[in-house]
Amino acid sequence: MKTFLVKRRPIRSAVWLAALCTAGCLSSCSHKIIPEKSLIFADEFNGTSSIPDSTVWQLCRANPTAWAQHFEHVKGYETVRIEDGYLKLTATREDGHYKNAGIRTRTTFPLHTRLEVRARLTQKVRGGFPAIWQMPPVGPWPVTGEIDLMEWVQGTPHKIYQTIHYDPQGVGKDVAQHDAPVADVTEWHIYAVDRTDDALIFYLDGQETWRYTNPRNGNPLDYPFNQHDYDIILNFSLGGKLKNGRLTWPGLIHDEDLPAEMWVDWVRVSALPR
Repeated sequence: MKTFLVKRRPIRSAVWLAALCTAGCLSSCSHKIIPEKSLIFADEFNGTSSIPDSTVWQLCRANPTAWAQHFEHVKGYETVRIEDGYLKLTATREDGHYKNAGIRTRTTFPLHTRLEVRARLTQKVRGGFPAIWQMPPVGPWPVTGEIDLMEWVQGTPHKIYQTIHYDPQGVGKDVAQHDAPVADVTEWHIYAVDRTDDALIFYLDGQETWRYTNPRNGNPLDYPFNQHDYDIILNFSLGGKLKNGRLTWPGLIHDEDLPAEMWVDWVRVSALPR
């Protein structure tokens, strides 16, 4: 497995580690599902900069989709900041425009890894669309797959969705499967997924919530999740209506609920035993 190593900083920050991490890398974690030596990436958002490490993260960009349309009027890092040891993503309305917040990794992560993210919302936003997810930087979507560790929408305010998207026919038709563990998104939770050749296994606070097993039926499009490396996306988006007037599935935005934030305490990727 390809690994990355950069000079360690005296403070916790975005750090690439060798596959054999020094003992204690997970000392601040509230649970230890993965042995400490398997940690290959961690960002504790505890550096001196007010923005995420630009060698690791990049800003999400606008496109005409439900989750990305409101990046159009975002200027630089105005909705993304690091403060008090947290990454804070702010969904807001300013100068007559709705504005999303989001970042994604510049690099990707291989098969047989676990992604864990500790996060919370400051409040529930009607029309909000916060998410923690993974995609390969190759297309087309959804043929190459999408893995959502956490999504929240107003239609089910007391649940979070853990969802996968794929296209078994390769014709651009999204097939989504998901489960919705009950969770108060304004409390701290650890959202996680294992991505292996055999299955995708989802967790909430260290407890398995559901799994999608590779059917191994001869159709690789039924399990595209073992064919590419995947990046990490963290965003707090707003839904509302598309420019064509079509209502997005997060629903109408209620301005009185804004601004609101998703706080991320840390992001970790660990190699799974094989």
